[in-house]
Amino acid sequence: MSSPQRVLVTGSRGKVGSHVVGALVEAGFDVRATDIARPVYDAHESNAVPYVQADLTEPGDAYAVVHDVDAVVHTAGIPEPTKNVAHTVFSTNVASTFNVIEAMIASGIPRLINMSSDSVSGMTWAHRPFLARFCPIDESHPDLAHDAYGMSKRVSEILCDGFVARTDASAVSIRPTWVLTPDTYAANLRPFFEDPDLPSAVFWSYIDVRDLADLAVASLTHPTPGHEVVYAAAADNIGGRDLLADVERLHPTVERRPVSRVDASGIDSSKAARLFGWVASRSWRDELGTDGTPLKDARS
Repeated sequence: MSSPQRVLVTGSRGKVGSHVVGALVEAGFDVRATDIARPVYDAHESNAVPYVQADLTEPGDAYAVVHDVDAVVHTAGIPEPTKNVAHTVFSTNVASTFNVIEAMIASGIPRLINMSSDSVSGMTWAHRPFLARFCPIDESHPDLAHDAYGMSKRVSEILCDGFVARTDASAVSIRPTWVLTPDTYAANLRPFFEDPDLPSAVFWSYIDVRDLADLAVASLTHPTPGHEVVYAAAADNIGGRDLLADVERLHPTVERRPVSRVDASGIDSSKAARLFGWVASRSWRDELGTDGTPLKDARS
C-alpha cells in the first residue's frame, strides 16, 4: 500500500491539530482541514489549507466533510475533563469519533490516525487517585480510566477496533502524554522545578507538540495492518531526574522496570519507534535551563 496523499485533519485549529496540519504540509501531503471554529472569510493565512467548519458530533456534518481523502487524522474533541461538564466531555469525544468512523466507512477511506490519550490508563484524572502498576508505563498496562475524559478516549479506541473489524481499513491510536508547546514549557513545568518531590500521575512524562505531529506523519508513511495503539512521550522526563530512583523514593510500591537512560520518560514509546521509526527528538532542555528558567534563545 502506498502512502496516502490526501489527508483530512479534524480539530485542525487546536493545539495538536494545527501542528499536525503544518507537519503534513511540510511532508508533502495534500491536506484538508476541519474544526468547529469559525472560518476566516477574507484573505487570511488560515486559508492556506482548505478549511470547512463542521460540528463532528452531528452525523450530517461528519458525512459532509469526511470524504475524498486517503486518510483521516482525528484530533478533534475536548482535550481534558476539567473545563466542561462530564457528560459533554464524554459525549463530544465519543460521538465525534463514531461519526468520523461511520463517514470513513461510507466513503471507503482506508487509514485512520486517532489521537487518543495516556489518560486511557486511568491515573491522570482519577477521582480516586491510584498509581500505575509499573514504571515506565507501556501498552501492556491495564486500561483503568474511570473519569469522563479517559473513558471517552478508551471508547474511541474500541471504535477503532470495530472500524478495522468491519472493513479492510487500518487504524493507529496514538496515546500522547502531557502535550507542551514552546510557549507553555516554562509555566507548566515550573512547579516541578520548584518542588522536586511533586508527584506526577504518569511519572513526569511529557511530549513536545512538534514531536507528536511528527508521529502522526510517521503513522501515515509507515502502513500497519489492523489497529495499533502506541504511547507517545519525550525521551526524557521533566527535570531530568533519575527516574527509577525517584519512583522508588516517592512511590515504593510501584514495580520498576529497566530503562534505556537514567533520566528516561515515565512512559515507554518504543513501540512507536518499532512500528513507525519515530523517536521524539525535542526536550524541555531546548526551552528551559536546569532551574526551569526559560532560555534566552528558546525561540531561535
